[in-house]
Amino acid sequence: DILINNAGIGYFFGPLIEMTQEKWDAVQGVNLRGVFFGIKHAARHMIPQGTGGRIVNIASKAAKTGSAFTSAYTASKHGVIGLTRSAALELAEHSITVNAVCPNHITTRLGAWQNDFMSKARNLSVDEYLAAMRERIPLGRTGQVEDVAAACAFLCSDEASYITAEALNVSGGEEQH
Repeated sequence: DILINNAGIGYFFGPLIEMTQEKWDAVQGVNLRGVFFGIKHAARHMIPQGTGGRIVNIASKAAKTGSAFTSAYTASKHGVIGLTRSAALELAEHSITVNAVCPNHITTRLGAWQNDFMSKARNLSVDEYLAAMRERIPLGRTGQVEDVAAACAFLCSDEASYITAEALNVSGGEEQH
């Protein structure tokens, strides 16, 4: 997902003890409520057609592993996986698969902001922060938008017709569960 709303990018990250209810609700609204309505309305369109379908949600590495300064974001992305799995079970009788893709860091507009925020929080330069990140990733690089798109395309393909309720890592080996 891409944050393009009035909540502002800064709502995603910050110390837990400074998180306001307003910020918490804004993050849950974008990341979890948005996915809920996407699933609901896609399924309402797919079911009457009787031909099945594919729903792919974008979660995050944060959906599986927490990190400092990301409590609201991490909680919302964990929720995306739970919602994905529950929806998959409900929609299976209609031959609709529901899966999630869990990328690690992708430097989009939000990712660039995250690089700046997290490097400052750890007293590192952005280059040092990114170098440390690449060292944690077995394939030695951060992800690209194309990596996520390829995973989504696969989950929407006929080859993935028997895959549902899964949370697929797209992390270069950094996330392994």
